[in-house]
Amino acid sequence: MSEIKLKGTPLSPGLSYGYAFTYKTIPFEQRNIVIKTKDVEKELSRLKDAIKKTRESLEKLKDRTKKKLGEEKAGIIEAHMLMLEDPMFIQEIENTIKEGHSAEDAVYTATMKIKKMFEDIPDPYLRERAADVEDVGSRLFRNLLGAKDLESIGREESTIVVASDLAPSELIAISGNNVVGLVLLHGGPTSHMAIIAKSLDLPAVSGIDINTISDNNIIIIDGTKGEVTINPSPETLSQVKRKVEELKKEQEEAMSLKDAPAITSDGFKLKLWGNIAHPNEVSSVLSFGGKGIGLFRTEFLFMNRNNPPSEDEQFEAYSKALAEMNPNPVVIRTMDAGGDKEIFYLNIPKEDNPFLGYRAIRIGITEEGLLLTQLRALLRSATYGNLYIMFPMISSLWEVKRAKDLLRKAARQLKEEGIEQGSAKIGIMIEIPSAALMADELAKEVDFFSIGTNDLTQYTLAVDRGNAKISRWYDHLHPAVLKLIDMTAKAAKKHKIELGMCGEMAGDPLALPILIGMEFDELSMSPPAIPKIKRLTRKTSLGRAKEITQKVLLMKDATEVRTFLEEMTSQL
Repeated sequence: MSEIKLKGTPLSPGLSYGYAFTYKTIPFEQRNIVIKTKDVEKELSRLKDAIKKTRESLEKLKDRTKKKLGEEKAGIIEAHMLMLEDPMFIQEIENTIKEGHSAEDAVYTATMKIKKMFEDIPDPYLRERAADVEDVGSRLFRNLLGAKDLESIGREESTIVVASDLAPSELIAISGNNVVGLVLLHGGPTSHMAIIAKSLDLPAVSGIDINTISDNNIIIIDGTKGEVTINPSPETLSQVKRKVEELKKEQEEAMSLKDAPAITSDGFKLKLWGNIAHPNEVSSVLSFGGKGIGLFRTEFLFMNRNNPPSEDEQFEAYSKALAEMNPNPVVIRTMDAGGDKEIFYLNIPKEDNPFLGYRAIRIGITEEGLLLTQLRALLRSATYGNLYIMFPMISSLWEVKRAKDLLRKAARQLKEEGIEQGSAKIGIMIEIPSAALMADELAKEVDFFSIGTNDLTQYTLAVDRGNAKISRWYDHLHPAVLKLIDMTAKAAKKHKIELGMCGEMAGDPLALPILIGMEFDELSMSPPAIPKIKRLTRKTSLGRAKEITQKVLLMKDATEVRTFLEEMTSQL
């Protein structure tokens, strides 16, 4: 077969090659297939085989989860396995088959019935089991249809997963299983799937016609350029193998500087921190030489459950991250729900433009109890380390003042109840153009700014960051975005507050000279990006970075900016 090269959207940087593993998402839904009486035994036999296969795949997943995330998280998979032994669940499926329904429809009907029973239980712990029932039911459903499970990836050879889309949980399930890359149809460069792919150091490209790829095709994926090569020629594959080895050596060189400071050749000190979504990820930041957490995305504690986490549950998560990173800072962002991060128990009505709708701080200052509980947990956890509290999606001055009022209220409550609490620095995300334009006034109210370039770019350029079809319009190096960042940086320096960045731009090597030139105090990124950014920082100078920044701010086109920065960084 001849070599085919496809151009898509870069999601996660890196270069890799391997064999294709095609994965198709199958909706878990009623198929309305009626069977004859003579086929009942056949359907029961199919069910028995599917249960056996599901149990085996869960056993493998439990072992991997235990190795990667520990005994506690493996217990979740253990609960799923026990569900397969539940007489009520299995009997309900068998009875539905005997009533003349296919095994697939019987699994769906029984799953939804028992899920509803759990959802109606007053006890919150038991209510959460509803999600476990649906997970087990959907696994059985896929196995009945003969669909491949991601857990079935078990090749010794390097594997590239090819799929329409992947949920973050699915991506985590396959990580470390000899998967070296992702080729997807859907997904934008700042989607949560892309963010997790970066944290796992997995090259990924979206916007690819996956129907052109078959199982076991050899694939080359360039996540930096957004290119996918199918059935490469021996010459192309040889060149890529050499390049992969070169990149490994570069990474080893960067890792050798893990414990060295991120300081320019003329003495400018830059703090490099990591982004996390769970306290267990603190160790990853430390392993890559990060000296703090610049973004703890707390909304992931609120997702995939039937009720919000309690104050004590949140306190445990926050205090664990703070204690492990102590005395280095941990920036914990209050819940940034809404947009592409659905939390079903909030009962947010479907919106035509969810990214412009009821989300983040707008939920927090409306659903005061939700934010107040989180702020109480944060203040309690502050005794364990160096806490920074950050409010997201700020567009106006009154929102900051209202959020601070709620923080003071939380502190008063804890004091009156005699509960120990600590202190924290207070900051906001600059991710809406109005906040950047109002930065001079907002800086008077807070201790730090952290620029969220993912949303700032999206809102400035009116480009949906999750839409691969219009991704070429999305560019954080657009002159308009850079001018807003410069405006924010100047306001922070004027009022002598800390200036950071936690968007994907923070880990972009091309953007580094600009960010040094604007004298950012800290950059927070996906942990695997830290060593490379540190190595490049030590190769540049503040003086040279300022010269580059001045020239860039006069440019009128993103392509001009990008071409110029590529030339400048190639000289480092």
